Amino acid sequence: MLSEMRSAGRQKAEPLHPLLARLDTDGRSRVVAHLRAVEHRRGGLLTAIGQPIRSVHFVEHGLIAIVGRDAAGASAEAGLVGPGGLIGVAATLGLSRIASRDAVSLSATRTLAIDVTALEHVVALYPEVRRDLSSYAGHRHDQTARLCVCAALHTVEQRIARWLLEAAALCGDGPLDVTHAQFSDLLGVRRASITSGLHVLEGEQTIRCRRGQIEIRDMDGLARRSCGCESLSVGERDPHTA
Repeated sequence: MLSEMRSAGRQKAEPLHPLLARLDTDGRSRVVAHLRAVEHRRGGLLTAIGQPIRSVHFVEHGLIAIVGRDAAGASAEAGLVGPGGLIGVAATLGLSRIASRDAVSLSATRTLAIDVTALEHVVALYPEVRRDLSSYAGHRHDQTARLCVCAALHTVEQRIARWLLEAAALCGDGPLDVTHAQFSDLLGVRRASITSGLHVLEGEQTIRCRRGQIEIRDMDGLARRSCGCESLSVGERDPHTA
């Protein structure tokens, strides 16, 4: 049950989300009639593995981790979504209405939600929107494949640096809301390894750790520490290049 969601009222303005940018005036009106602004608390679930996907979420603010789990319940990151991204794209394209991964708010998050059925009607009328959503789904798939390679080949310090750079690219230069425990779950490594890796980066003055937050102090230094996988990620802000 996705009890962490709280509706903040219906969105009245025309949608500005990049994945809706190709809609004409009539298409925007169709979407706006069904949009509702939703606030999600830190740690809240937007989708849960094995549960029906009833709403698609266009992300306006915050950072959301896509998390996969094995048969024993252990978790690892399968993607990272920020402003301009989308949660529930598979349901929109008719691929599956059952979530195969969790979508977890890493910070207070704001989305514009729309029922899957309502968005399906719009997508059917506007092939160019379907193409953009399909391109975005391809980007999500590529990101998951890249993270599998990263997890298998790179050190914890490299992966932490990669994650911080990717999160900063999505959310800007401000402090990132992520705890040691969340990092442990996302990277699929022991919490002690996360603490050790963060201490190394902090000792090099590339980051500063506070309770539940990490501030990047030296972007170039962090990039040198990274495995470089973040440079292979296509920006989510422009769906036409995703």
